[in-house]
Amino acid sequence: MQTLSQFMRTHPAGATLLKNGWGTNDFLDVSPKIYKPHSVICRQDDNDDTIFILKSGWAILYRGLLDGERQIIDTPLGGDIVGFRFVDGPRFASLASITELAVYEISRKALIDAVLSDGRLGNKIACSLARLNAILAEHLVNVGRRNAMSRTAHFLLELEERLSKVGLSDHGRYECPLTQHELADILGMTTVHVNRTLRELRKADLVSFKAGHVEVINRKKLVETAGFDKEYLR
Repeated sequence: MQTLSQFMRTHPAGATLLKNGWGTNDFLDVSPKIYKPHSVICRQDDNDDTIFILKSGWAILYRGLLDGERQIIDTPLGGDIVGFRFVDGPRFASLASITELAVYEISRKALIDAVLSDGRLGNKIACSLARLNAILAEHLVNVGRRNAMSRTAHFLLELEERLSKVGLSDHGRYECPLTQHELADILGMTTVHVNRTLRELRKADLVSFKAGHVEVINRKKLVETAGFDKEYLR
């Protein structure tokens, strides 16, 4: 089983975590924990201090609402850090697996101590958090201001770009295990509206999402429809 250190050395260039800048810290020897599909890894308002680094698989990060609904705020992928914070307190969101998920679990104290002792590691963490902040800002714009076609197109392009950085997208084609119900919780739409919007995008020969497989058909027009600028994902 690949340790965190081994994962860092083999992780594709351009992903959230790079092989340089992690120093020689004890937590690098940790092996990933495997979760079955649809497992809850951590819950909103928990007070444990575990930080998660995703190795492989698909997950959702979401906020539960008082009426029992939820808003999915991100879909963390391989190399992404989840739950990092400097202060004690409850978690702001829950993390759950969509597929089988391999996750490195390390303590907040261990990572913070490493950050404070290694400036290169601190820089990587800062870059990761800045990237997450940019993603969340785009998701806020999606649900707040973009219409159904634009927000759906934008999210599918974002996934394609993020997956391409970890070698999981090829020429606009990628596997996506998210259901239409989960897409609805990401996009702030109803499942019926998501279904209708996906049909419209396919009818316009822009993008196809069928049986867990996404294919970008006309990238130029899809980018124009979404107003997509991948700069925020750098």
